[in-house]
Amino acid sequence: MSLENKSNEEIRSSGMKDTDLVEEHVRLNEIKHEPTSGFLHTPLIFVFVFGCLIFICSIQLAHTTNDFQLHPPLEIVELSPEEQETRRFERKIKSGGKIFAARCASCHQANGLGIAGQYPPLDGSKWVTSDPGIITNIILKGLKGEIVVKGQKYGTSAAVNMAAVQIDDREIANVVTYVRQAWGNEASEVFEDEISSVRSASSDQQEQWTGDQLQSMFPSAFSN
Repeated sequence: MSLENKSNEEIRSSGMKDTDLVEEHVRLNEIKHEPTSGFLHTPLIFVFVFGCLIFICSIQLAHTTNDFQLHPPLEIVELSPEEQETRRFERKIKSGGKIFAARCASCHQANGLGIAGQYPPLDGSKWVTSDPGIITNIILKGLKGEIVVKGQKYGTSAAVNMAAVQIDDREIANVVTYVRQAWGNEASEVFEDEISSVRSASSDQQEQWTGDQLQSMFPSAFSN
């Protein structure tokens, strides 16, 4: 017989009062269930410690991973005015180079030397490096007839028809600046407003330009 059953039998046979019976049940419950007072302190301490660690680690991760952003903001680097100008010019040259490669290099070649007897060179040519209005007019309206470039004649096979080429003034300024700076050329930069002025001045020109027309328009460019 178990301890509890034996005790209950003893209680019933002893003729105990109700109050005594309640007290005896309390005593028996204490014997049956082990006391738990004080047992929760240690686990609570561990919970507190681990909670603090998680909180501290979260702060550290947020600080080192830009608040968990997938694309954190780029660091802003302050450039001097000179550096900004250099980068602007480099972007312009790069853009002009792409336009030249796509629209001009098939005739004038990537090295700017052209094709002998067919397409004139741009490297070292006065048609390119003197007044920018010359090459701008050729791009805007085209060129036909015979011209002389660096002592060599180029005839009707060198005709340039720009009617199908649709590029805006900014793109023209970029490609003209590129060819005036590429290879051995060291001519000045050309700006969009200069292209706009040439476009406006030549708006009445319906035909392609001839070499003689351009030389009469820009005599100083061919004086030497």
